[in-house]
Amino acid sequence: MRDKFALTNAITHQPLICSNKSNMTAPWLLASAFCLSFSAIAETVGEEDEAIQLDQLTVTARHVKESAKDIPFTVNIIDDKKLVEHRETTLEKALNDTVGVQVISNMGGAKSIRMRGVGSVLPMSGDDSSVSINVDGMPQSINNTTLNLLDVERVEVLKGPQGTLFGRNSEAGAINIISKKPTHYLEAGFRTELGQDHQKLTEGVISGPLNDMLSGRFAVRYDEADSILDNHYDNKPVSILRNKIARGSLLWEPSDVTSVLFITEVEDAMGMDNMYMMRPYGHHPKIDIPNSSDKSDKNIHRFNLKVEHELGNSMLTSITGYSYTKHDTKSPIYEGDLYNHLVGMAPPSNWSFLTKENLFNQEFRISSKPEAPIFWVAGINYYTNHRHRETYDVMDVFYPTNPMNANIRRKFKTDNVGVFGEVTYPITDKFKVTAGIRQSYEKKNYQAKWNANSIYAGAAPGMPTLAFDKQKITDHYTTGRLGFNYLLNDNATLYALYSRGYKTGGFNDEGTDFATLGSPDQAYKSAYVNSYEAGLKVENDTNTLGLNTALFYNDTKREHLMAYNPATFVAVVENYDTRSFGVELDGFWKAPWNLEFTGGIGYTNAKIVGTPSQSLAKVKKHNYVPDTAKWNANLTVLHSIPLNISGLTLETRITNRYIGARKADVQNNFGLKPYNKLDARIAVKSDNAEVYVWGDNLLNKTYDLWGYYMPAMYPGGPDATIGSPGRGITLGVGFAYNY
Repeated sequence: MRDKFALTNAITHQPLICSNKSNMTAPWLLASAFCLSFSAIAETVGEEDEAIQLDQLTVTARHVKESAKDIPFTVNIIDDKKLVEHRETTLEKALNDTVGVQVISNMGGAKSIRMRGVGSVLPMSGDDSSVSINVDGMPQSINNTTLNLLDVERVEVLKGPQGTLFGRNSEAGAINIISKKPTHYLEAGFRTELGQDHQKLTEGVISGPLNDMLSGRFAVRYDEADSILDNHYDNKPVSILRNKIARGSLLWEPSDVTSVLFITEVEDAMGMDNMYMMRPYGHHPKIDIPNSSDKSDKNIHRFNLKVEHELGNSMLTSITGYSYTKHDTKSPIYEGDLYNHLVGMAPPSNWSFLTKENLFNQEFRISSKPEAPIFWVAGINYYTNHRHRETYDVMDVFYPTNPMNANIRRKFKTDNVGVFGEVTYPITDKFKVTAGIRQSYEKKNYQAKWNANSIYAGAAPGMPTLAFDKQKITDHYTTGRLGFNYLLNDNATLYALYSRGYKTGGFNDEGTDFATLGSPDQAYKSAYVNSYEAGLKVENDTNTLGLNTALFYNDTKREHLMAYNPATFVAVVENYDTRSFGVELDGFWKAPWNLEFTGGIGYTNAKIVGTPSQSLAKVKKHNYVPDTAKWNANLTVLHSIPLNISGLTLETRITNRYIGARKADVQNNFGLKPYNKLDARIAVKSDNAEVYVWGDNLLNKTYDLWGYYMPAMYPGGPDATIGSPGRGITLGVGFAYNY
């Protein structure tokens, strides 16, 4: 039976629990509940535990339903229960608890995802992604998605190059987000939460049959929280982070062999605080910017149509998707505390960016049926993306010849066609060989218009005030993989895999050479990786113990880096060779005494091994790849006991995430310290309802989300480092009911 969905809400902006600055009551309540939960272990010692049979983990990592242990590469599955009970409402939060995965910000702006040290050193554009994100089979642009997770069945994290079946921008891996489908029975639920920093969350779902052939599902969420940063002037949060999401889906099944699934979704994300501040942050981080001078709002609309038809020995699938995104931001150029430190003044300034994106994707494929003795899939994919980016309302009087002192309109267009196929063939009952290949053709067109504003024109008399740039690139490339599985016994599978990933070149989002030098902005080159992985997947007969281990080595050529010169705002575009290797271990154990353990540990050594002959960014060979910790780990302990009160159960979940030391910037000027983030959730549950308390970052650790080095602005002047801190300790309560 499907897991039923529960959802979340809060009624008031007032915190239920007093501020963590002065109140110690809530931590004591959490500690008392921990003691109550674990004191029951003594009572259960000696009792006979029944081995709970779990459903075999089934994934669609290769477009066909199959057991995770039969796939010849690492797949981490984050199911709906973990997403809800770990409060992982965004993909970023879910990935932070996945070994070997890093979500990276470039000065707080363009986010990117890196796996096992593979990915852009610093992304060059909104299209420069190394991990493909697919929502219900449709690829998404990471720079123009909110990464919110609503009513999700599971998230599949596919490590290693996935260009064979997922195509472009999957050089390091791919992520499948599978939303819950309409049910043939009535299902409904709600969840409401309230916590410190004015955190509140409301979400609900209803699903069921509309007639004999048609089922529907509708899910909605609203959540908000104060910004992590306070304003220096009024000691109030610089923004309120608000998310509104709604998704509706219809499942039409006109026959036993045909199904049609239509999904539409709308998201509004307001108040996102992608701002920087000078390090160290202090216990209560404050930023020095004028009130109401920042804004970051996204609006997203998605439409998906999936048609499946079963033939005698195969499946036909068509996936059609369209999305529209609008992202509007504004902020000061110069943060007051930083520039008072660097130059002795806080210059008045601002700039704004408006990005609009239209994305269309169509895929046709034919594949084997689940459980077929020979796995195979083949298909064709067409992808097109139109992205418009405008820089406007720029005012920089401190550096009037800043080439960003202009209205800049850029248009990016990408067209990609790919033909692919993969097969896993059993040589013997125990030995299987996998081979896959994809041939891709990609074309990119770029146009830019630069029109200087009055500040620039007044500061640079005689210089052109109008400039244009128009370029295009085309690329043909092949990706693929070759590997094997060997069944050691009924519980253990050994595998090895070679795969090749590729990422096309493109055009810099911030280039201004065409305006200041009169020459077209340099396009960045394509990147590719040769990846090697070997591993062992073990799971016992009762599905109460599982262990996966993987060794990997990645050799990447021409990886991408875009860096700013903060004194001139000129963007440096360069390509670097990188190398990474390491080991990962993850697993679960459903132990006696109603205890469950899940976790993992990973080691990644990622270095830059090749640099341009003259690196304008001053990056040295053998520097470490930034934002990639050598060691990272996570552990979750879950304990549940019956309370013998009307069928109630007390459930305690404790999670600790460890991120090791890592270099902050590509020049390795400074490093970010390691940290532990301890979270907990304690719930009293019945068959249909639960009441719970939760705590995030219970150790109240101050840690960096990212870091960047700011050199001295004049000879002999001071330098600085900037970044953004993680949220401190927050506590809250929640209630959920499902039917």
